[in-house]
Amino acid sequence: MIVSIILGLLIFGYATWMVYSFFKKSRQGKCGTCALNKTCKSGCATVSQDQRQHVLNIKHVSK
Repeated sequence: MIVSIILGLLIFGYATWMVYSFFKKSRQGKCGTCALNKTCKSGCATVSQDQRQHVLNIKHVSK
């Protein structure tokens, strides 16, 4: 019985966390939620050309 309650609470907690993180990311817009938003070359409005070039230079030097 107690195992069922703990398992239920874990599942409910995880589902709540996923819904919360989904809405948090959805407020950032299309480019804000993308994993490549700092190095994207598609022209996202959230990342300026200078920021993109800076990140690309850092990654190139660290290789």
